[in-house]
Amino acid sequence: MNVYVATDLAGCHNTRRSTSGYILLFNNCCPSWLSKKQASVSKSTTKAEFVAMSYSTSHIRWLLNGLADLRLQGVIGMHANTAGANILAVNPHINVRTKHIGVDSWITGEPLEDNLFVLLKVEWVNNHAEMYTKILAKLAHQGMCALLGCR
Repeated sequence: MNVYVATDLAGCHNTRRSTSGYILLFNNCCPSWLSKKQASVSKSTTKAEFVAMSYSTSHIRWLLNGLADLRLQGVIGMHANTAGANILAVNPHINVRTKHIGVDSWITGEPLEDNLFVLLKVEWVNNHAEMYTKILAKLAHQGMCALLGCR
């Protein structure tokens, strides 16, 4: 199983709020995805991506509970393309620059420490969730559709 996470920082021109998105792929099929405007304005790409990671982490926890009921297990890979968010998830030291990210770091950091999922770096051109967060050029959109096996 793989989860791809993406964010469009301050993508809404009226409110300047970011859009978070993720797509869950199970055996190359998409049983779940989300595209949602964040509740507040983010000051950085790291913060916006970390909020998206916390959304997907909550969904991963819910999904793992359902799989446990079916006596199924698996390693989930979370793919994110913002280096700052990936570093902060692994090493959640709170300092002056990251203090505002505290709550989301617990939502994502604890399950990461408990090995509920593995955090992986992905380039944006291979990040399936990009098409859920922003308008893409025609070729980029067609490439994302091809990655998902759509026409």
